[in-house]
Amino acid sequence: MNLKKMVLGAALLSLAAMPAMAGLDLTINVGQDDQAHYDFNGGARKHHPMIWKAAKQLQNAKHTLWAAADDFHGHKADAIGAINAALDQLAVCERK
Repeated sequence: MNLKKMVLGAALLSLAAMPAMAGLDLTINVGQDDQAHYDFNGGARKHHPMIWKAAKQLQNAKHTLWAAADDFHGHKADAIGAINAALDQLAVCERK
């Protein structure tokens, strides 16, 4: 019985450590980060249809990268930053 508890405990501990081993920072809410760069809460009706479509595609790409376990030789954060910059530009396009 003790051996089963030890194995189960070790398995749970290793699962808890997996995000840290994968380099994920679970303290950042990626949805809030999206909203900081583009008004997704406004919905499609508030935006130009083509800009909304582009923003949603960028959001999807960002979430895909965010979920990837690989950091792509340190370029994952740069890629997410570039997506955020693109979302910022889309927001500027709609203001003019």
